[in-house]
Amino acid sequence: MRGNFTNTGKLVKFILRRERIISTVWILIIVLFSMVLAPGINTMFPDIETRNNFAATLENPIMIAMMGPVYGVGDYTAGAMYSGMMLLWIMMTAGIMNIFLVVRHTRADEEKGRAEVVRSLPTGRLANLNAAIISAVIINAVMAVLLGLGLAATGVESMDLGGSMLYGVLTGLAGLVFAAVAALFSQLSSYKGGATGLSFLTLGVFYMVRAAGDAQMPINNALSCISPLGLAQRSEVYVQNYIYPVFILIAIIAVIIIIAFKLNSIRDIDQGFIPAKPGRKEAKKSLLSSFGLSVRLLKTSIIVWFIVMFALGASYGSILGEIDEFVGDSPEYLTVIGIPEEIVEKMTDADKKEIISKYFGVFITSMMTLVGLIPVIIAAMKPRNEEKDNRAEHILARGISRTKYLFGYVLIAYISSIIMQCATAVGLYLSASSVAGEAGIPESFMLGSLLKSYLSYLPAMWVILGFTILVIGLLPKASGMIWGYYGFVCFMSFIGGFPDLLPAWVAKISPMSYIAKVPLDDINFTNLALLTGLAAVLTALGFFHYRKRDLVYH
Repeated sequence: MRGNFTNTGKLVKFILRRERIISTVWILIIVLFSMVLAPGINTMFPDIETRNNFAATLENPIMIAMMGPVYGVGDYTAGAMYSGMMLLWIMMTAGIMNIFLVVRHTRADEEKGRAEVVRSLPTGRLANLNAAIISAVIINAVMAVLLGLGLAATGVESMDLGGSMLYGVLTGLAGLVFAAVAALFSQLSSYKGGATGLSFLTLGVFYMVRAAGDAQMPINNALSCISPLGLAQRSEVYVQNYIYPVFILIAIIAVIIIIAFKLNSIRDIDQGFIPAKPGRKEAKKSLLSSFGLSVRLLKTSIIVWFIVMFALGASYGSILGEIDEFVGDSPEYLTVIGIPEEIVEKMTDADKKEIISKYFGVFITSMMTLVGLIPVIIAAMKPRNEEKDNRAEHILARGISRTKYLFGYVLIAYISSIIMQCATAVGLYLSASSVAGEAGIPESFMLGSLLKSYLSYLPAMWVILGFTILVIGLLPKASGMIWGYYGFVCFMSFIGGFPDLLPAWVAKISPMSYIAKVPLDDINFTNLALLTGLAAVLTALGFFHYRKRDLVYH
């Protein structure tokens, strides 16, 4: 067994060197985002009465399914509120980081031929996988410590050092669960895309299993704890601070890693246990063009994301029938979804549902637009990924201009932005109409109003898309800054309810800040035209620089 791990230490140093930028950015985003939001919770809900009122709005099956059980009711501290609202999402973010991390250094390296070069040197059969796991442990340990110390340093009274460190440890362990899952699927799948897709599918299944258990009344703890996410929430951070989930999560990680090592030891390099689907004997005519190839490469991703966006829209639409009942009696929740205090004070029972529905719709529209940006950015970054994987040169070596090659991916990215927005709007409408009935749907949730609201965000999405094309063309080695800017836009959208946290000019860097809150406000066509023009300029500059530069393979 010792020979199987030869030179693991050198490979760990190599992986950590490769990760010095990407993982550092991930950790900083997670830690800083968590630290900024913590004081905001205490500011918005300054006393026990307001927090208890807010907790009452969360104790319904729909909200519990989305965020998890509510702990500490009666003495609902800012810490209990923060962990209840944020721990699940931070753990899932850490899971995403780890899936990319492990697949990048296992299956992706095999696919690109790097692992074969490493294996030709005096390294053990399991050394590469072992190094990837050890690197993931180190990165998650650093994240856990910084997150725990950072939250404790915010000075929020109920967020003590012990609870904060437990919060950080649970986040790190949740990340390692999905690192282990990614390591397992990297042995099963023959391709990077398959390993990544199956890992994300597992993340989604764990979320849904947890939601199914939590949504039952009384809560089905046995079902929820099948999911590592639900199990971690049973620590009741900042309330009871139970540590038994920590040991169970460590055991789960160990078991999955052992299975991954066993599979790695009995398979051939560059092979997987799930056989690759045999291709067609003859290519379709559509593959004879670069655009047809672009469609083929992105088709599955767009279909999957279309289903995801439709389902997300439908899940929020299902709340509409009871939105005024479990939100209307909580001024704090009304503030969260953006209703000004003066409107809350004047709101009557007659107009409550209509007002709440409008503001709730605006809040959901901005959040769903951020999610819908993910497949758009992925589509726009595809030519860069093809370039790094040495596949673009085979296309460009033929009679295909760089402009034509890039145009196919960019066109699909722009079209997918429209598809994602329409999918969310239609899912929201169909779900809302099923629970409220056609006659009971507020005007703001009619299909025409929803499409108007969602499509008004397209120019802002196009600016981010144009920025993506510019970076790919001008600074291909710095393509990671695309996700950095996306993270900044998300951050500014999330803290929109806390305008005093950052200077006003910082918010203006995000194109989302220039979009009118339809149907509360009229569409500002001047802003939309300027954003569209800016997107066109950024895209054109991206094409110009892409046509002029050499191919960059790293």
